[in-house]
Amino acid sequence: MMAIPEKEYIELKEYWDFQRKKEYNKEKVIKMCESFGGRLYDQFGQVPLQEIKDTIWTRIPQSEYEDPPKDWVPEDPTYRLWNE
Repeated sequence: MMAIPEKEYIELKEYWDFQRKKEYNKEKVIKMCESFGGRLYDQFGQVPLQEIKDTIWTRIPQSEYEDPPKDWVPEDPTYRLWNE
C-alpha cells in the first residue's frame, strides 16, 4: 500500500490519526533504542537491539502516546498522507 488516499483519510480520520500517532511514537522508541544499542548487557551477554526495541515498545501504554508534530512525515509510506 502506498500513501493514504485523501478520500479514505476523510472517511476514517480518527482511525488514521491514531495509526499515525502510534507510528510516530514507535519511530521515537526505535530511534531512542538505537542510541544505546550495543551497550546493554544482561547475565548472558549483550542484549540484542531488536529485543530492546520490542520490550520497550510493548510496555508503553497508549495513554502515554505523544501527538506527532504537524510537519512529521512517517518513515513507512503506508502511514503517509496523499499530500506527503
